[in-house]
Parts: sequence; structure tokens; C-alpha cells
Amino acid sequence: MQKIVLLFFSVLFGVSGVLAEEISGRVVDEQNRPLQLVNVSLPAEHRGAVTDEDGRFVIQGLRLGVYILEFSLVGYKKETRIVTVDDDVEIAVTLYVTSIEVPGVIVTATPQPTDALSSSQSVTAIEGKELLRLRGESIMQTIANTPGVSTYSTGSGIAKPVIRGLTSQRVLIVADGTRQEGQQWGDEHGPEIDAFDVERVEVVRGPSSVLYGSDALGGVVNIIKHELPDADKGAPKLGGELALNGFTNNDQMAGSFSLFGTGGPIGYRGYISSRKSGDVTTPAGTLFNSGIEELNGGGQLGAEGPWGHFSIDYSRFHQETQIHEDPAEDPTATPFLRTEHEKVHLHGDFPTSVLRFELDGSWQQNNRREFEEKNAPAEALHLKLSTLSLDIKGHHSPIGNIFGTIGFSLMSQKNESLAEEKLIPGYDFLNLAGFLYEEMIIGNFNLSLGVRYDTREVNVEAESDLGVAEQTLNYGALSGTIGGVLRLSEQSSLSANVGRGWRAPTPFELFVDGVHEGTVQYLVGDNALSTESSLNIDLSYRYITNRMQAEVTVFRNAINKYIYISPTGTFDLVSGYEIYLIKQADATLIGTEISLQAQVANWLVLKGGFDYVQGENETTGKPLPLVPASRFKAGARLLTSEMGPILDPYFSIDVRAVMKQDRIEDYELPTGGYTLVDIGFGGALALGSKRISLDAGVENLLDTEYRSHLSRYKAYALNAGRNITLKVGIPFDIVN
Repeated sequence: MQKIVLLFFSVLFGVSGVLAEEISGRVVDEQNRPLQLVNVSLPAEHRGAVTDEDGRFVIQGLRLGVYILEFSLVGYKKETRIVTVDDDVEIAVTLYVTSIEVPGVIVTATPQPTDALSSSQSVTAIEGKELLRLRGESIMQTIANTPGVSTYSTGSGIAKPVIRGLTSQRVLIVADGTRQEGQQWGDEHGPEIDAFDVERVEVVRGPSSVLYGSDALGGVVNIIKHELPDADKGAPKLGGELALNGFTNNDQMAGSFSLFGTGGPIGYRGYISSRKSGDVTTPAGTLFNSGIEELNGGGQLGAEGPWGHFSIDYSRFHQETQIHEDPAEDPTATPFLRTEHEKVHLHGDFPTSVLRFELDGSWQQNNRREFEEKNAPAEALHLKLSTLSLDIKGHHSPIGNIFGTIGFSLMSQKNESLAEEKLIPGYDFLNLAGFLYEEMIIGNFNLSLGVRYDTREVNVEAESDLGVAEQTLNYGALSGTIGGVLRLSEQSSLSANVGRGWRAPTPFELFVDGVHEGTVQYLVGDNALSTESSLNIDLSYRYITNRMQAEVTVFRNAINKYIYISPTGTFDLVSGYEIYLIKQADATLIGTEISLQAQVANWLVLKGGFDYVQGENETTGKPLPLVPASRFKAGARLLTSEMGPILDPYFSIDVRAVMKQDRIEDYELPTGGYTLVDIGFGGALALGSKRISLDAGVENLLDTEYRSHLSRYKAYALNAGRNITLKVGIPFDIVN
């Protein structure tokens, strides 16, 4: 009987002899000298190797398929190779010296990893030394100067991404490809992501509903956590890292301590981090009640072998954020938020001869409590959001020159309103979806096509305080994408993408009826709102070498039934606030993004950029709210190999010129233009075979007075003034 069962599964899944092929090769430098310790990564299989003293590597036990390999070594440009495995494959790779940050493999824009030149959508990746230098007081501040990306901020502790003029529920945050589900609809609600628990950030600009479902109309921010240690890549049996950050503006200290290692096929990692700050200081004075505190932690455990890869990840985020209110109303107000987010994420990859199955399952619970004053006996608002999700993908072997993925997604969510104040009713929903995404390579041309259908049932609880009756709402949406990439050469490509996205209205937009203190408005929802849908067109040119990286993109995003708030001119008699209605209309956003970095000499890297977006409400003829002002950016980084005991020292200067923003909705305030100057310097110190990283800098060097158009405090407070930063990373091995 046991033999019959084994035979059945062998036939069903094709597991008999599925892992027989290998990729091997040799990596050399420009002088054809072998390069040792090059990290060779196969992201789709969570596997890899390290080159030996002859520059050779081998990855064995692969099924037939199309793979992308990434080759990386500090001081060299990352190289990628797309390899079709239909037998044993041997390749030769040359790495070139560089001092610019060149992207490698992209894992967010398509179901299977690709390289930056082959993506039909605009993607920016931040990792390595650049991530260490840019790491801010929140992870979203790290990406704030990415082309086409800004942040909608509440002081120093809360920042929400704004991509091409869209934010909140129109920009999706994912962690390792799994949706991050919190209370993101509010102005003062930031993503619950620990800035230290990050190895790489990828930002996809433009709709990504085919892969991620509702809410990805503007784009996706994928937070990629630290990869589990792998003995084949030279990871120690037990190692760790201590990271310390300091910021003078708000007397903030932050730090993280992690331990990680391997034991045969098993890898593990654990960490704890903390952050505490005082009030934010502006050129005009201190913002009372604007400090933050965080205490976070988590751990990962995983194993891999010929059978595939499996890992489990647990994280807990705890933040207490003080909210600075308008001093003209109450200069002694001390409201604050207490947010906790727990998450368990299971990930598995299981190859067969026909399909590689990829599984992602998660449980999340978001607790959000709002208090009206310090030492309040009870919270004024308490929302608890519980989410279960499951994503299953089957990546099939090539059929001729076609390869792709079929997927299924399930998400179940329940929101409870537990305090006396009822801002939104309790509800639960079930979202089911299926998608198909295929790619075809024809010579130098790559064609991609994807389609997805979502269906969502929302069960709303009765809530007498809001006048909401028990009811069931149903939504369905078809989304799709078609993209093409023409490789003009090994260094350049032209890409075009047409994508259709969608978003279901939130319970807040449907049922809110009352005062919203953060925006000084009395808001009235509309339970007849229907789904938003968008049609986005992107055109891009990219050029990447070891000495230069450049990209130019233009886009147009037309959103049908865009949800927005509209002033009525009448006022609530109790609060005195103006009454705003939530409505729908058609909207259009157009814009462009330009980025460039070039190593013009061995000791000098120059970079620059420009982004512009304009949003229009087609029904009212007025501008859309919260559209960022146009920006020009320029910078220079001076480099050398060493300076005394400091290895790879650098000095940088960056200038951002932000234009005025007076194309605004009636209820918005215009903001003036401003120019900010930042400087930085750093390097590394030798610690045996390891390196201690040191990065220091001064943000807003000239202590410029300015108001960001995307600051929640702009009506009554300046943005932060001069800020001296220091970041230290100390890696160590305990058992090799």
C-alpha cells in the first residue's frame, strides 16, 4: 500500500528524478583573474553558492526551468544572468569595479525574480551600504527621496509612502511579499515596520493589482527582511550584529541586537530593537508632545534541501507615539497612540518536475489604541484588526519560450471596535482571487501578460452610534497587465506597461459620521461607494553600466470613481467644524521621473534627479489633494580606498530643491518652495575579517525653515530643523 501511495504522488507531482540538473561556472574580474567569495544567488529557489579560489561555483539539483542568477561582491557591479536549464549549464561571468549603487535582481514586480533592465514596470531597490546610510527614524523615511516617492508625515515617528501622488489605501505595503495589514486609512496611521529588520526595500511604481489585489493602484513597497543564513554561502554557525543609531534633533537613540547562524540545513535569526526620542525641534522651536518609543523583536527559523525550502518568521512591533496638536487650540494637549502589531509568516518552496510550488501563509493582529491625554484611565478609541491570508503560486516549467505562474489568494479579516468611541463599525470580510501571469522571450524582446479576478464579501455589524444597520456588501474586480521590454543592448532597454488596478472602499469611507480631529473636519461617509479602478500607462528608458545608471519614465494613471472628500460650506453645530462629504469622481494623474548616477572619476560619483506629478479631479475640475510638489535633486560623493585606519571613506553632499505647491484642493493650504542641504561622511574599520560600518551626517545643514506639503503639521508647525546623525554597525562571529 505504501508503495502505491508513493507511486501515486510521483505521477501526480512529477517528483521522480526532478532535481537532476546543475548550473556551474567561473567568475573573473576585468583582467580575467578569478574572483573568490563572490556570492552567487538563485533567489527563486532560496539557494546559492560562493566561488572558490579559482572563481568556480556549482548549484546542483535543479528542475528544468528559467532562472535568474545574481553575482555580487563588495566593490563590484552586480551582474545578473537569465539561464534556461534544460540540461547541465555552465556560464562565465565577469565582474567590473564600481562605486555606484547598481540594482541587481528584482523580486516584487513579477511572480518570478527578474533583473532591473528586464522589468516592464519602474522599480527602485535600496539595499547594502545605501540602505545603511539612508536608514531613518522610520522605514518609510528611508525611501522618501526615491524617484516618484514622498512621505506623508506626522512628526518623526509616522511616515506613510506617497507614490506618484497616491497614498494610504492606494499604496500597498508588503513584507517579504505578504500584505502588511493595519489601520492604514487614517492620516496619523503609519506602517508597523521595524526600520532595523530590513535588508532590502523595493518600490514598484504603478498598479500591481494582478499580483497583490486591492489597494495597489499607486504602487507597492516591499520590505524584504534579512535572508536566513546559509552554510553554502559561508554563514557562521553563530554570529550576530549590533546596530546603533543616534539623532540629535529629537535626542533620539535607537539600536538593534541580532544573533543568527546555521546548523546543517537549518538557518536561524533572532533580534530585538528599541527606539526612544524626545520632542522634535524646528527652527522656530520645539513641538510639544511629539516624541516616540518603540520596542520590537522577532525571529526566523528555516530549512532547505533537495526537497525545497521552508521558513517561519515571527515579529512583534510596539510603538507609542505622541501627537502634537495645534497649540492655538490647546498648547498643553497630550494625546498619544499605542500601536501593536504581531505577525507570523510561513513560507515554503517545493519544486517538482512540472511546477515549483510557492506557499505564503500569515496571521496578523493589529491593535490600535488612541488616548486623549497622558495618564488617561482608558483609551478613547480601540480597534483590533485580525487577518489570515494564504497565497499559493505554481511556477511552471517552460513551454517552448513561454514560462509563468498561476496563483490563488485568500484573505480573511475581522475588525473590532472595542472602546466607547465608535469611529467605524465592526466588520469581517473574505477575499478570494485567482491569477495567471505569463512571460515570453522572443530574441531581445520580453512580453508579459497577467490577469486576475477578485471577489470580496464584507459583513458589517450594526452600530447604533453611527446609524449603521447590519448588512452585507459584495465587490468584484478584474485586473490585468501587459508589458513589453526591448533590450537595446546589454546595458539598455525600453519598456512599456499598461496596468489595470482596483481598490475596494474602506469601512471608514463608507460609514464614518463624526469629528476627525486630525484634519479638523466633520466627515460623513457614503455607504453606496463602489470600487475604484485605474488604468495606468508607463513608458521607460533604462541604461545601466558599472559607471552609470540612468532612467527616464513618463506615466498617466486614470482612476475611475476616485474617492475623495468635498467641503459643503456648512458647519457642525457641536464641534464647529466644517462638514465634508465623501464622494466619488473620475481623476487623472500624469507625471515623469528622471534619475541618474555616474562615476565620473575613481574618486567622484555624481547623481541627480527630478520628479513631477499633477493630479486632476475630472468631475470638479480642481486639483487632487496631497499631491507632492515637484523636486530637483543633485548630489556628489567623494571616495578613496582608505584614510588612515578608515577603509572606503566617503564624503557626500546632497541638495533638494522643492517647488512651491499651490495647485491645491479648496480645503488645503498652499506651501512655498525650499532648498535643503544634507552632508554625510563615513567608512569602515577592520575588525578581524569583519568591518565596522560608520556613517555620520547632518540633515538640513542650514537649519532651513520649511513646511512640507505632505506634513500633517503644516498648518501650525514647521518641519524639523538641523539633525546630526550617527549610525554604527558592528558584525561579529562567535562560532565559525
